[in-house]
Amino acid sequence: MGIACFVSGQAYAQTPAGLEDIIVTAQKRRENLQETPLAVSALTAETIERRGITDVSSLTATAPNLTVTTTGASTSNIALFIRGIGESETILTVDSPVGLYVDGIVLGRSSGAVFDLVDLERVEVLRGPQGTLYGRNTTGGAVNLISKRPSDKFDADFLTSYGNLDAVQLKGSIDTGEWGNSGISARLTYLHKQRSGYVDNVLTKDSRDPGAYNVDALRVALRYDKGGAVRLNYAYDFNDRRSVANPMQLAVARPDILAYASASAALGGAPLQISRDRLKSLRLDADGPIKDRVTGHALTAEIDLGDNLTLRSLTSYRRWSNRVVSDQDGNGGLVGFVVDPVLFAGGPFLPLGVRPISLFNLTFERGQRQWTQELNLIGKIGDNVDFVLGGFYFREVAHEDNPTFLTYILPSPVPIEAAPGVFVDSFGVNLNSNFNYRFKSQSKALFGQLTARLNDRLSATGGLRYTRDDRKLRQREPYIRDLDRNFEKLNWAATLDYRWNDDLMTYARIATGYKAGGFNARSQNDGFEPEDLTSYEVGLKSEWFDRHLRLNLTAFHADHRDVQVGQFLAGSGGSVGITVNAGKAEYNGIEAEWTLLLGKRLTINGNFGHVDRKYKSFIIRDPATDALVDIAKTARFIYSAGTTANVGAEYRFGDVGVGTLSARLDYSYRGRTYFHSTTILNPFNDVLSDGKVGLLDGRITLADMKLGGGKAQLSGWVHNITNKDYLLGAVDFGSLGFGTVGYAQPRTYGIDLRVEF
Repeated sequence: MGIACFVSGQAYAQTPAGLEDIIVTAQKRRENLQETPLAVSALTAETIERRGITDVSSLTATAPNLTVTTTGASTSNIALFIRGIGESETILTVDSPVGLYVDGIVLGRSSGAVFDLVDLERVEVLRGPQGTLYGRNTTGGAVNLISKRPSDKFDADFLTSYGNLDAVQLKGSIDTGEWGNSGISARLTYLHKQRSGYVDNVLTKDSRDPGAYNVDALRVALRYDKGGAVRLNYAYDFNDRRSVANPMQLAVARPDILAYASASAALGGAPLQISRDRLKSLRLDADGPIKDRVTGHALTAEIDLGDNLTLRSLTSYRRWSNRVVSDQDGNGGLVGFVVDPVLFAGGPFLPLGVRPISLFNLTFERGQRQWTQELNLIGKIGDNVDFVLGGFYFREVAHEDNPTFLTYILPSPVPIEAAPGVFVDSFGVNLNSNFNYRFKSQSKALFGQLTARLNDRLSATGGLRYTRDDRKLRQREPYIRDLDRNFEKLNWAATLDYRWNDDLMTYARIATGYKAGGFNARSQNDGFEPEDLTSYEVGLKSEWFDRHLRLNLTAFHADHRDVQVGQFLAGSGGSVGITVNAGKAEYNGIEAEWTLLLGKRLTINGNFGHVDRKYKSFIIRDPATDALVDIAKTARFIYSAGTTANVGAEYRFGDVGVGTLSARLDYSYRGRTYFHSTTILNPFNDVLSDGKVGLLDGRITLADMKLGGGKAQLSGWVHNITNKDYLLGAVDFGSLGFGTVGYAQPRTYGIDLRVEF
């Protein structure tokens, strides 16, 4: 077994006894995080505010072995990886092995998951398989984004922000307090934010540059609680996001592709732009707007059936629509010598002369709607047994229309005079293709977990879950097929924890997880099988020096079987991808989190995660030989680093006359990241990989300034202080002969003014 160190939660508020308690709901009941025998991290409201977290894409390095980035052509696609396990495929027929939840409601797709959560109170990150208690059965872990609920008292909070790149943010929240003696209270939050792009597209205005956005979001929450046996919480959220894709630039190309595209300027077109280093300006003529609209309804009802028995119901309906126009090759205005596409149908070689070309651009029209229902029976048997019983139902319908346009470049047996005095050794064929499908998914589960306190110090927990998944794919382009499959699985978990004293607990846990099989609509095959994972971990949760040091450690080993791996294989048919059960993998890791109070003024916190990942087998078909080969020794784990770390320090200067002053620095680190599994299928994989990245953020805050009947807080902040260049992602277009990279935003800075009444 590997060694792993893990720490739970970050809390910086100080009490006379030291660090404050953090309450989590990772096991479906409210409990102290330090008494929860799970590898779970919790980010408090303070941490969320200080780090500017408004959606899941901001979570990288906030917990050990957690890597998050946006992927693909859309700014709302997310790649969420925990302990090296995750999914980067954006097709709507492929599940993520890491569950993403909003107030306990699972989001069925990682595509469309980047939307602004305007009222976050807490984030819980559970690492390792979540096979017994959480809505979807997952092998990697779960992230639960928890929103604020209405308060009993009137409260108003307004935030105004301004930063570079013409960034503006306006946010307001109002708590009504209880309406009379009705038990009813409400909370209304509205957000508007906008920003220009961070790379100049010379063909558009700044508000249409890559990385620009304009967002309006609304959340309405209602609560009924008169102190009786029935409690109701309803929430409606709306998010309208108009953005431009993060910049993709051409980084590398085969010599023949480079020579053909470089002739554009001589033929009267725009010059080719290609660089592995960050470009400050691009020429993008097919980079249109991205539109995302998300609406959600959620109703949580709790009924006390007795002193120690509660029935909880979670009902939700969510809907997402998405339109994307994206220039994926980082070039516009290119021209080249092309021939009629009839050549690909066995027709003659018919020159069309010099025409506009594009290495690759695409459009998406996508949508998804889902309905979920979960029931929990939560109770106690005597003083020593706690239990949770539950049922879960999930149903979704998704559709996608994905036209792509590309110029397929082929060698010519003889030089071609494309224009007077301009000779080329290749010719292009302009091709269009489309993926069109409708997908239905249904998941049902029964689960239960029981914890027995065997004595004052020792407790045992056991959990069991039965899951059935049904999948239906109806596709009309480029394949005509109707596919149906279903899968069943029984998973279990077992934990022993021992409380040595009030400040020290150790635990050992074995858990299994499962991710259903299904279909990849880009692939011509009939689907892929489920994957399974068994995790073994030991952990320590501790507080020292009169609760001035909180240190949590975990060691884990995991066996991963029938690993589902997505592979991107662009070709003349457009963006072709396959998902296969590649084989077996194992993970050995360490995780640690700590918070240290030094006196009354200085707090230091941090986390560290390392996972040693190895494929035991990874079978692919070599396109050069058509033979099956095992690439386990050279295959890469994608979109996740082997090592992550974060360290932060906050110093509180105290009262300076007009308010209280504090300053904070955060440093986050991730190791080298690869974006494809193998150079056999994606030959530029090593060139496109991203090296080690260390980012430094800073914030200074003047709080508790009196303002009429309220108080104000003024903050100045900088993200990426050293202006480090690093990648969000990269795409190796395989047989098309080129690769692109997408750089993250450079240094940003601004000021926040918050007023509370």
